[in-house]
Amino acid sequence: MQIGSIGLYVRMFYMKQTIEQFVTNNPAWTVSSETLVGNWQLASFDQVKPLVVKLCDLADSFNHHPEVTFGYNTIKVETTTHDAGNTITDKDIELAQRVTELMSEQV
Repeated sequence: MQIGSIGLYVRMFYMKQTIEQFVTNNPAWTVSSETLVGNWQLASFDQVKPLVVKLCDLADSFNHHPEVTFGYNTIKVETTTHDAGNTITDKDIELAQRVTELMSEQV
């Protein structure tokens, strides 16, 4: 195994541990096919509307844009890093943490 391969292996192990720790500590989030997926249920569409706008503003501030799906009283956020081959990276973890903070302030 070459030195570069060892570095890649260590990085992959670090990310796996980081992702597992994040999901364990943040029950709204799961992992599906190299994507972090967060789900929230709210009281009504009146709560959903302003949160979707805030989520979009947050994504713009990170220059990292997740898929956001919403319904009458639900919001779903899916984030993966396309530039890294559609895998979960530190950018996704950081964005997911900020989304969690935003949601906890509102829900």
